[in-house]
Amino acid sequence: MQIFNGLNEFLRPPNGSVATIGNFDGVHLGHQTIIARARTLAREYDMPLITLTFEPSPVKLLRPEKSPPLLTPLNFKTMLLDRQGIDALILIHPTSEFLAQSAEDFVHRVLVDQLNARHVIEGQTFSFGRQRSGTMVLLRKLAEQYGFQTHLAPSERITLDDLGPTAVSSTLIRQLITTCQFEKAARCLGRPYTLTGRIARGRQTGRSLGFPTANLELDDHTQLTPEDGVFAGQACIGDTLEAAGQAPTVYRAAISIGRCETFADASWQIEAHLLDYVTSHEEADELYGRHLLLSFTQRIRPLKRFNTAEELTAAIADDCRTVRELLRQDEALI
Repeated sequence: MQIFNGLNEFLRPPNGSVATIGNFDGVHLGHQTIIARARTLAREYDMPLITLTFEPSPVKLLRPEKSPPLLTPLNFKTMLLDRQGIDALILIHPTSEFLAQSAEDFVHRVLVDQLNARHVIEGQTFSFGRQRSGTMVLLRKLAEQYGFQTHLAPSERITLDDLGPTAVSSTLIRQLITTCQFEKAARCLGRPYTLTGRIARGRQTGRSLGFPTANLELDDHTQLTPEDGVFAGQACIGDTLEAAGQAPTVYRAAISIGRCETFADASWQIEAHLLDYVTSHEEADELYGRHLLLSFTQRIRPLKRFNTAEELTAAIADDCRTVRELLRQDEALI
């Protein structure tokens, strides 16, 4: 997949293209359905599949107080989109001028003049142009005018409870993660929910207790994290994000998010004890700066203050036993 940093870097395909546009935060099953439909058309008509996404989301520019936390930072979203068989990903960095375009101007300038789109595939909630005034109805009308075809991808619906099928959306997934319903979130995503970042040097308190931890420095601090607590999850490590995502070993992990109240000077952090990861003190120092992926399976307990370090150590040992009972070593992460 080629990545273009703006429309100006992209050369207009002379024989046309198949295009889809969206934020694609999460690259969840709904997004995958849209892209799969677009990929089929691209192969059928021998045209490149072009995906256009915004970085950051226009909401962050127009209404920053309403901007939701991310499910997938840009580098992770890019990796996930690459796995969908896209030929070209164009990153649009929205400006006030760009977002002020009318829906008609957006279609003319972007879809027609720059992408030479012959087929445009979107979901039912797609909107575009100034104040999101463009709808699929208007897009169909403009398609007739400019000579391209539109395709409506059906919503991906999944049964999560007794209420019946629910449309998969980024908003729904955020709600599920916030309430620690990780199994349901994973079903909507098609993979476990995962935090991405690099291993940072911590206070090494875990090492002194006999449970060394990898401290995660998030790639994007606006990525959504579950509520504070202790979790069962999984971890992968690599020299690059891609290498971590393809790591041959997936470690079961006892993950802590929040402030360790047992120690007065503890700061808020995300840290994970990787079960069965054996390393010497010298080798542990080599982990700093490497990429770490952390996924979540279940919340084990809330954080609490222990009276002594010994009580905390015993609780961590219990957490590790719980993780072993909940997870198999060879389960896939992403």
